[in-house]
Amino acid sequence: MSEQQFDIIFRGDIVLGHQLTDVKMRLQQLFKADAAKIDALFSGKPVPLKRGLDQASAQKYKDALVKAGALVDVIVVGDIASTEILVEPRPIATNTAPTAPLTLAQRLQQQEVTTKETEQKQPVVEVKVQVASSTSSLSLAPMGVDLLNADEKHTEHRSNIDTSGISLRAEGGNLVDASEQYQAPIVPVRVPSLVVAEVGADLVRADEKINLPLAEIELDNWTIAEAGTDLIAAAEKPAVETSVIVIPDVELAPVGADLGQSKPSVQRVMPDISGLKLADL
Repeated sequence: MSEQQFDIIFRGDIVLGHQLTDVKMRLQQLFKADAAKIDALFSGKPVPLKRGLDQASAQKYKDALVKAGALVDVIVVGDIASTEILVEPRPIATNTAPTAPLTLAQRLQQQEVTTKETEQKQPVVEVKVQVASSTSSLSLAPMGVDLLNADEKHTEHRSNIDTSGISLRAEGGNLVDASEQYQAPIVPVRVPSLVVAEVGADLVRADEKINLPLAEIELDNWTIAEAGTDLIAAAEKPAVETSVIVIPDVELAPVGADLGQSKPSVQRVMPDISGLKLADL
């Protein structure tokens, strides 16, 4: 009994999270095909990318394509073949309504039904989906192989920079020459001949001092008063007028007396209890 074989089928679906343009670019590099052939794979039809593989090889191809962002199916050989899809129109309904005069609402309803029947009327269309032949020019490159030919690679043009006028100076030196440094103008500063005087010396010369007249105070009539004595004489004190406070007939109430307003007299009501008696226990 021969070993079962599998086909790699692609329907144009990509892995969630990948961009369509990126997936097409990876497939173009993987199969070494132009953009037109890769775009034809995304028509929505099932296209076999590889036929007649064993289970291990089919899984290897699937993992490589899924990594590139393309969702593929591994099916048994013979399950996918040319398929014919027949689209038949719906039967056209006949109008058997009587030819009596119609109201405005009936005419609008009949016009709407006629429009729907016209839209549903379609010719029979036979669509044939042809599966790509197994002799496809697409193939998987071995792992690690450069997918671009030498003429397909971008050549970088290196710029030649003249470094003859550039040199390195010694470590710790100034990178700017003396002629290139900014020379700040020197401002002349006048410094007088100042010296530091000795500790305790008088900083004012005798000819710089101002002679102020001394106040003459006679202390013959001055004495020291005893502690607690009023130092201001009665004649020196200002006269303070005493205000007269008029107090009406007010007296102090005894302790505990009611200081509120006079309470109104309340007439007591004596209920009739002649009909009441105590029950025996």
